[in-house]
Amino acid sequence: MQAFDLDQALTMHRSWKMKFQLALGSVHNRDFDTHGIGDASACGLGQWLAANAGELERFPEVRELLPVHVEFHRQSQAIADEIRGGHILHMEDPAIVAYLELSGRIEAMLKRLDADLRQGA
Repeated sequence: MQAFDLDQALTMHRSWKMKFQLALGSVHNRDFDTHGIGDASACGLGQWLAANAGELERFPEVRELLPVHVEFHRQSQAIADEIRGGHILHMEDPAIVAYLELSGRIEAMLKRLDADLRQGA
């Protein structure tokens, strides 16, 4: 299996989420490039999951994480597009709340996967 620092992945996920949240205010009425936000295979976690799919498929967290990770990126793209169109104007919007809940699920799954990998499960 390719080496992958899940602690770093968790930190990167949180950092990406924070940058995305900060960018929300700048997307509206600007030529903000949202290309690639919706591509789960473009981020470091997505690339690692794909490269190690055969070895990781035995972990229930990975089987649960894959569709959630794809949905996270899909929602990120949809939110950016909605903001650019002037439809989402505040962090309490239901789409943002759902996105943050999805992000929390990813963090929890990464923590469980990290624990399983460290135990050599």
